[in-house]
Amino acid sequence: MRTLYRLRRILRIAIPVILQSLLDLLAMTVSFLFIGELGSEVIAALGAAVTFFMYLFVFSNILNVGTTAIVARKVGAKDWQSASRLLSSMLLATAVLSIPLSILMFWGRDSFLLLFSLNERAFSLASQYLYIVLWSLPFFLFKIVIAAAMTANNDAITPFRIKTLAVGMHVILNSLLITGNLGFPALGLMGAAVANLVVNILESLLIFVALWRSKKRLRLCLCFEHNLTLQAFKIGIPSGLERFSTFSSMTIISSFIAGYGESVFAGYLIGGRIEAFVFMPAFGFMVAAMSLMGQNLGAHKVYEAKRSTYLTLVLAMSFMGLLGIVLILFPITISRPFSFDDSVLQSASLYLFYIGFSQVFFAMNMVLDGALRGAGATKITLFVNALSIWILRIIPASLIVFWQGDVWLIYLLMSVETTLRALVFWTLFQKGVWHRESLY
Repeated sequence: MRTLYRLRRILRIAIPVILQSLLDLLAMTVSFLFIGELGSEVIAALGAAVTFFMYLFVFSNILNVGTTAIVARKVGAKDWQSASRLLSSMLLATAVLSIPLSILMFWGRDSFLLLFSLNERAFSLASQYLYIVLWSLPFFLFKIVIAAAMTANNDAITPFRIKTLAVGMHVILNSLLITGNLGFPALGLMGAAVANLVVNILESLLIFVALWRSKKRLRLCLCFEHNLTLQAFKIGIPSGLERFSTFSSMTIISSFIAGYGESVFAGYLIGGRIEAFVFMPAFGFMVAAMSLMGQNLGAHKVYEAKRSTYLTLVLAMSFMGLLGIVLILFPITISRPFSFDDSVLQSASLYLFYIGFSQVFFAMNMVLDGALRGAGATKITLFVNALSIWILRIIPASLIVFWQGDVWLIYLLMSVETTLRALVFWTLFQKGVWHRESLY
């Protein structure tokens, strides 16, 4: 009976988070499908702009992890007043910090776009797209904080429902504003930007109203808890740095793969797109592990925290193992919708084949990383992830490129590094670093 109770708690968080993440990917894919009809220059402009905007997730990760860890801890202790005050404080801090962050991103967008060697028209389109979308930055961050608090309070279904509405609005607005259906002006890439701006604002307002009317004991107030907010940022900042390190390493690996030729790089990008969908279940289980760890430690249930993490680990590894088998056995089949070029398909299948073997260990990484974050041990996760990726992945990959090794060696290296990192996380978790009082 206890196992069934834990299972329900895990799935109540993981399933809506997985579906919500898939909806985000669907919305992005829809935009690319509409934009794809406008030519390669517009596609390149959108790709460069989206890459720039992705770095905003470094900051959003700080807010997400910090809010989740503290709110979950307070919910576990049944201290909803402190949880509410922390949420209100984080929203106020987000409002203040979004001003200099917006100015920085407005000011730096053109310098970043220079890295992509875009022609004059594509550069101008990308800059205009970002100018419009960046006005949504405060709203984007607000909804991240509120959704994190709701999920930590065992209410992942409300953000999912709102996300469903938002994606529906996104598809409709893209259809109307990009291609000019039903008499609307055909704005092209600027239409996608306007749609993005409108949806972010509406989604933020909807989740704010849902929180205001919620009966889940989280309440907004005009207050600022200095100590709790500092604690949340202390937990969240290492996660933000970890995300920045990961993005940077991905950029470097992409540059290595690009050196092997256009078809190899195209195949790698297709493999990465497929991997993004495969990633979502592991992400959902990671959020479940993070939330339940915080709640159980807040309630001083160390044994329950450990057992919940183990069950989350079994579920994630089993599910991701099945997906790994699909990647290994049918890589060309699942790549075919993205290209008709046989050489590109072969390249994509090579990448998917090798990463398929590491999916079980990738799940272990995600769940244990999430559990440690929920315990507040984000400095450890930063250290392990950064050290492993840069020493065991980037440096050896650069040597492979230098010695002109085959590209499959880089893919094998990525799979091996994921496996070794999972074993390090397992060792640390078994040693109990997550429940030492000094970590929080």
